[in-house]
Amino acid sequence: MTGPLILADHVIPLADLDAQTRATKEVLRVVFPAWDIDNIKVTSLTGGITNCLLKCIYKAGSPAEKIVLVRAYGRGTGSIIDRNREFCTHVHLHSQGLAPPLYARFKNGLVYGFIPGRAVDYQELSHPLIMKGVARMLARWHTVLSAASIKSLMAEQPPSSSSSSSSSSSSSNSHKEQQSEAVDDIWQLCSKWINNLPTDTPEQISRRELLLKELTWAKSEIEHKGGTTVVAHCDLLSGNVIVPKDWRPPPPPPSSSSTDTDAASPPITFIDYEYALPTPRAFDLANHFMEWQGFDCDVSRIPKVGSPIMRKWVAEYLAGTYTYSSSSPSSSSNGHSKQSSTTTIDAAEISEKAIDGAISEVDAWWGMPGFYWGIWATIQAVISTIDFDYSKYAEQRLSEYWSWKENYLAKQKQRASNL
Repeated sequence: MTGPLILADHVIPLADLDAQTRATKEVLRVVFPAWDIDNIKVTSLTGGITNCLLKCIYKAGSPAEKIVLVRAYGRGTGSIIDRNREFCTHVHLHSQGLAPPLYARFKNGLVYGFIPGRAVDYQELSHPLIMKGVARMLARWHTVLSAASIKSLMAEQPPSSSSSSSSSSSSSNSHKEQQSEAVDDIWQLCSKWINNLPTDTPEQISRRELLLKELTWAKSEIEHKGGTTVVAHCDLLSGNVIVPKDWRPPPPPPSSSSTDTDAASPPITFIDYEYALPTPRAFDLANHFMEWQGFDCDVSRIPKVGSPIMRKWVAEYLAGTYTYSSSSPSSSSNGHSKQSSTTTIDAAEISEKAIDGAISEVDAWWGMPGFYWGIWATIQAVISTIDFDYSKYAEQRLSEYWSWKENYLAKQKQRASNL
């Protein structure tokens, strides 16, 4: 297979499990014509009318066992996620050895390879070995991925594929129109999201106007303060960080011996590329740190800006960026890009000045994750039927932005008074 198949006429329903299984097997029959569909076991990993992720095992338990995932897009999510960009980002990630194979794109979803392992718990994100592994992997993303390559792939897609992400005929016309709007940076995306908010009441109209005003202010104030623009994951919560299934943190060493950071970090893989987008690197870093709180919003777990634990994480990240920047790209036998002649840089080699610079970027963008996910949750409160209080979550996340802005303006005022 030279590339992912485009199956524009295939749809997997979201609500009827039996119909879902039949449609999935039909898709797999086309993608893998040698497979006997009677030997395919389909298991739902997540379900409901807003989300569908299926684990498909061919010849389970035999030496010929193969596992793939089939994901059908949730209802109305085309108003939030650019499915064409997601598809092309996945293709590019795979070309760099950073994502599993992408086998096919059907009308409302994808077929791709399965990564064995487990998602980490949010409490594990601050573990030294997980921290190091995540920081190094994110540095690799930010260094080797090319926004220009993804945009080129997007331009090559047939018009029908970029508008095929509607998962249900019940999607409104406004959602369908929004799907066709490609965005190239986080500011355009936030503007699109805000303009897609409901305006059925005076309060909703006022809220949208306020958020548009805040977006204009934030862009003018911090756009140039976030560091290098990179292909960012933009959703690096614990559930999207995969480690080997049986990996558990080793017990702490005796105080007289080496620290636990001398142990090897587990292999880390990132999954779910729906929100990947070119952004200043500070957004990806700030967003990841904010995800240390988990969906429980345990804010006590978020590292303080400039704290020793954040400095340690940033040192590993910067060491990773220098490591991958010094690598010579080559092509492996399977056609994937890989790194060779790599000079591994140790975190201890990173200067305090470099760490200070990166942390100042994060500090300037510290409020943007709350702003971003607050808007997202406000939309989800309208379109999603998942049993989750999105309205409350929106307020919790937006409160992060307002708190950051208050502190930011206070710092600006203090600096001005010191001049």
